Amino acid sequence: MTATPTRRQRLRAELLRDARAAGRRLLAEHGVDGVTMVAVAKEVGIAGPGMYRYFEGRPGLLAAVYDDTLDELIAYLEVAVGRQPDDDHAARLHAATHALFVWCRGHRNEFDLLLGADAQHAVGVAGAARPHFAHRPGSVFVPTFAALWRAGVPFPADSDVAPGLAPELDTYRAVLTQDGPGVAEEVPVGVVHTIMVFWRQVYGLLCMVAYDQLDYAFGNFDAMFDDMMRGLLASLGLEPSPRVRLVEV
Repeated sequence: MTATPTRRQRLRAELLRDARAAGRRLLAEHGVDGVTMVAVAKEVGIAGPGMYRYFEGRPGLLAAVYDDTLDELIAYLEVAVGRQPDDDHAARLHAATHALFVWCRGHRNEFDLLLGADAQHAVGVAGAARPHFAHRPGSVFVPTFAALWRAGVPFPADSDVAPGLAPELDTYRAVLTQDGPGVAEEVPVGVVHTIMVFWRQVYGLLCMVAYDQLDYAFGNFDAMFDDMMRGLLASLGLEPSPRVRLVEV
């Protein structure tokens, strides 16, 4: 039988939950610099030093906020994909990419925490955060690429991938399956190469959006996104699906 938590344990769990929620709010309102031990302690009504009973300093606090923010993003992407027909790979890929674009455009401080180099350094997991981020969205996107490959969509042959790049792509594939065997483990390096080409373009647009690059010319980047998406789908021999249901902006 599971032991009933003591009152002290319940209070600790409640304060930890409130502290993480406060950190998430501070991130949204003030960016990474606003997420400090003192600021969160003030939000939850305890003295600053007391925060060290719950987090290993500010890096530990930021790591917790990082995980919660990434969980939020993945849930958003999964809902978007779940609204598409199971057999419509173009719609599922389009919807997931569009949801990522919309979420990052509306959560610029959160984008900076998840993908900004300075923020990852502040978390203290500069080496670990990037694989973690790659793995989690990969669980949303990779199954569609794998389904396209199994359906006979032509991808580059492994022999067509530059010899120096192939081992790195294999390492990336291992990151996508770091929690155990999965669809990414099945796909050849040529498919992983296509996934990385896809991500290079998407990440470039996300940076333009999040950091106001070229906004003087491209406004909200909707037209840029549509053009990019048509090109990405065309590279897979696909067209935008008339059945796609995109998240509302």
